[in-house]
Parts: sequence; structure tokens; C-alpha cells
Amino acid sequence: MTNWQQRLDNHPLLDAASIGSDQNCLVILSEYRLLTVSGPDSVTFLQGQCTCDISQLNSGHWLLGAHCNIKGRMHSSFYAARIDENTIGLRLHSSIAENALNALKKYSVFSKVELTLAPAWIMGLNHPDQSTLPNTTIKLPPVNETSHPENGLTVLRLDKNRSEIWASQAAALDHLWPHITQGLNLTSQAVWSRLNIEQGIAEVRAETVEALLPQELNFQLINGVSFSKGCYTGQEIIARLHYKATLKKHLYRATTALLDNESSPIYGTEIVDKDTGKRLGSVIQSLSGNNNQWLLLVLVNDLAVHTDSAVLALGSQPKLTWQPLPYAIP
Repeated sequence: MTNWQQRLDNHPLLDAASIGSDQNCLVILSEYRLLTVSGPDSVTFLQGQCTCDISQLNSGHWLLGAHCNIKGRMHSSFYAARIDENTIGLRLHSSIAENALNALKKYSVFSKVELTLAPAWIMGLNHPDQSTLPNTTIKLPPVNETSHPENGLTVLRLDKNRSEIWASQAAALDHLWPHITQGLNLTSQAVWSRLNIEQGIAEVRAETVEALLPQELNFQLINGVSFSKGCYTGQEIIARLHYKATLKKHLYRATTALLDNESSPIYGTEIVDKDTGKRLGSVIQSLSGNNNQWLLLVLVNDLAVHTDSAVLALGSQPKLTWQPLPYAIP
């Protein structure tokens, strides 16, 4: 992992809990890696492996996607974007980086591609109502698109308020760093995790490798799966679930309050009906907030969100309070 420490010696990170969702801030995404795929077959190779339509990268879009095993379970999830004319970057969680690399390499032997975990500095920018990178003349790209304002720099516009900045060359970061760190709150990964939970976006991490289908993270609802692109590894299972099954569970957002000495609601913590004891689902991702408040993304039966009896299977049976998602669940 690229060492951020020398960059941050004179820029201490603020407590993430003190940064509101409506504040301008620069988030140091040190928990992510960049897996690069380069070579003349990079598009066709990834097109045959990933859930998203990789050909869209040629028209300047970034993509949410996943690489699955033959049973449709996800090895990895990522944001994909072109870094340069010959290279595609997959931004993924560092805890799965080596696994993701090895899983893709198994299929790369007959393609003219080179796969590498490349040095990179990855940042998230929360920028309500901003059209340029702070203290620069660099324009942010339109929503869902990417730009390359200079060599070694890739900017992805995730939504109206958020962008990611990938510096794949130290020189590009050296040039940008003094400008974007002026007047911005620098903070840690926890802010980005909170914003992702608010957006209903989960990801594959070490504890969920080959455990989840893309539909269990709502990828089919947020453009993480293309059902028109053709075959890819795991496609048969994923498409069958889409066309021939009625999904009865989805990823939902919730909050809860724990007691001081209560166990954290980690991945797999069960959710049950307090009245009947029936299992409703489980926690996928969680983040602690102030005063023992927790933010959760949970995979539960759709009927569960229409009741007020869903609780975590912990000692005090903390109640879940359902929160809205920015996208519709059918």
C-alpha cells in the first residue's frame, strides 16, 4: 500500500465524526488499492470476466462492477475507469487486493494483458455545489464520467457531491497536493464509509470474498450489473436470478443504538423478529457513530422493513430503525 504518512505529516486528519455530509472535505482513502489491467486485450479480457459493460469505459464513463466465480459469488467489487489509453484501473478494498489479483490472473493466460497492484494515492472529495477541484482551475467531470486533467491523474465524478481522485504517479500528486489541501478538511476513511452507507453502496471486503451475489448488494439497482453485455464468469447464475426468480431480500439501510459493553454488529450478525424469533437477515457492513449509534447496511427480507420488530441478535436486542435509500427497491 502506498504510504500516506509523509504526505500527512503537516496535515493531521480531523476526527471523521466532526465532518458533516454537507461539508467540503478531502478523504484519504488509504484502505484502497488500484489493480491495473494493461495491454491490447484489456477491454475484451475484463468484458469476459466482470458484471459491468467494460466497453463503456471507452466513452469516458466509470463503472461499478464485480468479478465473480462460476457460481456467481463475488471475488471482488470495484470502481473501474481508464487511467490512460492502454490501462484500466480497478479501485478496490485493500483487504481483497491480492485475492482479486490472483482470481483475475487465473483467466488471463490466453489474453495479452498485464495485471498489477500498482502504486497509487486515492482520495475522495466531498464537494457540495462545487464544479472544480478546490483551489485549482481543474473542472470536475459530469456525473458518471471521468477526466484526466494531467498525466497520472484520474478524476471520477460519482454523484453531484462526490468525486474520487486517483493519482497513479507521484509527480501528479506532488503538483496537486498543495492546492487541494488548502482550506479543506482532511479526514479519514470513516467519512467515505459513512457517505457510502448513506448512498446504499456496499462492497466486497475480506470477510465477504465469494460469499455474496451481486444482487445481495443491490448491484442490479445501481448499474453494477449489465444484463445485455453477453457472457462473463458467473453470468448464468446472476442472469437466472434476475430473469427467473423473484427477489425477496435486498440491501437496506438502518441505524441502531448499542449499550456501552455490547458487541459490535460485524458482518454476519443476525437480524431477527423480536416477537417471533424468526431470522430476517444479517448485517453486511456497519460503522460506529457518536454515542454508540451505528450505521448499518443489512441484507433482509423485504417484508422486514415494513415492521418495527426487527432487532439485532445481540444481548439487549437493539432495535433497527429503517432509513431511506437514494434509489428505489422494486
